[in-house]
Amino acid sequence: MKIPLRYIDVKYEDVPKEIRASLERMRETRQGLYIHGPVGTGKTHVLWAIRKMLIKRLEENLPAQAGSYSRIYNITELIHKIRAEFDRRNGEDVLGELLEYDGILMLDDIGAEKITDWVAETFYMLINRRYEGRLPTIFTSNLPVADLAERIGDRTASRIVEMCDIFHLGGQDRRLVKVINRKDALHEKTK
Repeated sequence: MKIPLRYIDVKYEDVPKEIRASLERMRETRQGLYIHGPVGTGKTHVLWAIRKMLIKRLEENLPAQAGSYSRIYNITELIHKIRAEFDRRNGEDVLGELLEYDGILMLDDIGAEKITDWVAETFYMLINRRYEGRLPTIFTSNLPVADLAERIGDRTASRIVEMCDIFHLGGQDRRLVKVINRKDALHEKTK
């Protein structure tokens, strides 16, 4: 997957040290990451910075973490894609591929998707497969772990909690701060 223009300049050095340390141990621990925090605190930014680092290591023939490759998906888009494939061809392509995928899987913004029985079952199948295979998975979410089960189901949340090191990203919404700063600067220029 091509890095979106919004994240083309992200740097691995911007990833908090404790997250980088956990990522560096991933090959041995087989633990994924669950990164949560309020809207706009940089979770997706961190995810793309990790992805860029993994791509760079692969290109430079350096040891990657628990696998030699990675994939990243926004969970809402992924569910939509699986549903579209399911409606067209019984869902075997995208979901089947993901169920067999053994690289690092990155799922952005879990808990944002509309939960139906079909979505809950599909998501559980994917998470359970990765849980049983001890396949490192990196999640981002606006939901703290305590609220995750309520949104995606107890079985799925329990597996995520066991298979991941958990990190909280706090702070203000960086997008709103940028807009406020931009407006303040514009206001100063017009004085």
